[in-house]
Amino acid sequence: MYKAQRKSGWRFTLVELLVAMSVFSLLLVLMMQFFSGAQKIWVSTEEKNNLYADARVAMDLIATFLQGTYFSQGGSGGNSAATDTHKGVPFVIENGTSEKAEIYFPTQTQMDLIENAGEIVFVTFQRGETNSTTPANDRSNELRMAILSDSPDDNASVGDFSLLFPPYNSATTGVGFANRNAAETRIKELLQDKIKEKIDSSDPDKTEYHNQCIILLDNVTAFRIIPMKTEKFKSATSTDDKGEDDLSQIPFLVEIQLSLMDKKSYELWKELKDSNAERAKEFRLQHEHTFSRTVYLGDRWSQTF
Repeated sequence: MYKAQRKSGWRFTLVELLVAMSVFSLLLVLMMQFFSGAQKIWVSTEEKNNLYADARVAMDLIATFLQGTYFSQGGSGGNSAATDTHKGVPFVIENGTSEKAEIYFPTQTQMDLIENAGEIVFVTFQRGETNSTTPANDRSNELRMAILSDSPDDNASVGDFSLLFPPYNSATTGVGFANRNAAETRIKELLQDKIKEKIDSSDPDKTEYHNQCIILLDNVTAFRIIPMKTEKFKSATSTDDKGEDDLSQIPFLVEIQLSLMDKKSYELWKELKDSNAERAKEFRLQHEHTFSRTVYLGDRWSQTF
């Protein structure tokens, strides 16, 4: 009798089994939440690291090209030799403090960017075209780089790459450009044509050899190039002194500012912009990452003259 009662005491009741299963289920749910949260943190950190790495590569590339900026003592013969517009190589910053800055400048590089090209090329960095009527064709989220060189393909459009550099003396010889402004206009036209080219989406590197246009980054919300000048480089009569937003000469310093989001945040922000502008502004402040770098160029412009 005693043994029978003792054996029956070892058995689990239905209530005990239900309680044990409830506790086990609760622990399982807590563990799943813990691992799910850890996975989200890991994914978020990985996305942020990738974002920082991409931005760092783009900033390094822009800074490297700027540090190699080419300048010439230039000048042309005849009566125009004393005027600023007949000297120096075009260096242009437009809309510098806006979110869609454009920069055009010559640079010396040892990179094999283009086949059969010399060491000096003209480069532009700017965002793609904005298309508000056809959102699918909007390329304003892309930071693009285009290159103009003395390769055979470019010379077919330019005529003679060397004519883009001083001396500008077409007034006396009948060839080339009348002044630096005319060369600057032609350089901008050629580089903008490259920037606006539609890049083949099937190309894994997002570049086409003949266009020489490269997408450096996606999901860009702002790109600024802010030139900084010192008083001794300013002229009371020169039209090149347009303030810090536009510039037609090599500045003392250049500050690069680049803002971007991860892909998911950018898509959500785009949707909010169309439906709730105020909410979109708050969302941007919370999810936008801004990177800044200052490049020292020194007194190259003063050395040109």
